[in-house]
Amino acid sequence: MTCHALVVDDNPEIHDDVKDRLESLGHTCDQASSQEEAKTLLAKNSYAYTLLDLKIPVKDGRPSRITNGENLLWTIRRNKGFADIPVIMMASQGHYIPKLVVKVMSDGGANSFIMKPFPKHDRTLEKTIRKALRNTRRSHHAAKPTNDSEPPIPFELGELAFYPSRVELCGAKVCGSEGKCMIRRILDVLNDTDTRGRHRSFCGDELAGLVGIEGGAQKVAGSIRNFRLRVKRIMLTEAKVKIDSSTDVIITDRLYGYRFSDKIVVVDGQKMVAANQDKEIIKDFPKWILAELKRSGRVRRQQIAERTGHGTSTIRRNLAKLREEGRIVFEGSPRNGYWRLV
Repeated sequence: MTCHALVVDDNPEIHDDVKDRLESLGHTCDQASSQEEAKTLLAKNSYAYTLLDLKIPVKDGRPSRITNGENLLWTIRRNKGFADIPVIMMASQGHYIPKLVVKVMSDGGANSFIMKPFPKHDRTLEKTIRKALRNTRRSHHAAKPTNDSEPPIPFELGELAFYPSRVELCGAKVCGSEGKCMIRRILDVLNDTDTRGRHRSFCGDELAGLVGIEGGAQKVAGSIRNFRLRVKRIMLTEAKVKIDSSTDVIITDRLYGYRFSDKIVVVDGQKMVAANQDKEIIKDFPKWILAELKRSGRVRRQQIAERTGHGTSTIRRNLAKLREEGRIVFEGSPRNGYWRLV
């Protein structure tokens, strides 16, 4: 019997690539580019498995968001007809967040995960599909395997967030306060960048001098070695992510010394917290609009769209609601006018 799949991704090139691969397997597929389109197809058809991108729009033409992919996954799992079909999550390099992947596999019920562009060797898309289908067939004859039986996810890319009180990798604390321990001082130095924004390399003796470590390069090497092992242990136990301790976080370049791996994206933790707070405010959209008007005095619809990423219909609906409540008023021409508080 031919396997019929649902593929959800807003990238036409991915659709073409996946369709070719599935046809090579002898499978057929329906394709959706948004959460809404996928729900329509799910209501009409039956599928052997689903390939679901983490970041999709609610509707065509809307912004793509990771939460939309999560919500669609949970919708599939709540549907009696699709509760047990394999769901393979997909994510591009720029949207890969190990902690999120663990969440959608443990809490959301995804069966597997694969990076885009798809690997050409080892864990290919075709092998991932075959394994997911094979495990599903076995579950009909035995107890359903738990997510604890899933192997650790290979580390592909992660955020190293610097806070005054700690350093976190993919949301897990891997180091303590600024200036309080040797490795934190080393990390602060390695966080330095050149004029192109690339993280600089430092030899052991240079690092020892910059952070004031007695014992020179040997002491630095020991501190970095212990840090690598600690990160490997923490990521495996807290995030079920497999770290290569020698190449995934701090690498040793024989010519230039120590530097952060290209798999590491360094971020300012405090700025990230502030940005997340802004996102929480935007969830209560009318409240956000009133706060923005109180702050700036006036605002145009296009400015709201640029700041929030909301679609035109959502913005118009909320503005109309606030106007009906007598809280805001529109002034000027339809083209160049603006909204202000009453």
